[in-house]
Amino acid sequence: MNESGKKKFVEEIENQLSTTISHPKIKKKVSYKYLIRLELYKLEKHFLGDKEYTPYVSKW
Repeated sequence: MNESGKKKFVEEIENQLSTTISHPKIKKKVSYKYLIRLELYKLEKHFLGDKEYTPYVSKW
């Protein structure tokens, strides 16, 4: 992939990650980037033994 192709690819990924969706549990609009962060927090709690991990499932 040439340099302009790499740049376009990164731009498209950033656009997708900044897209917002309505999160049913916290009742707010969140970006996919923030949704990933929320999932990582849940995994961290799971690994520490605080809470069982339940993944976010998109309701299309």
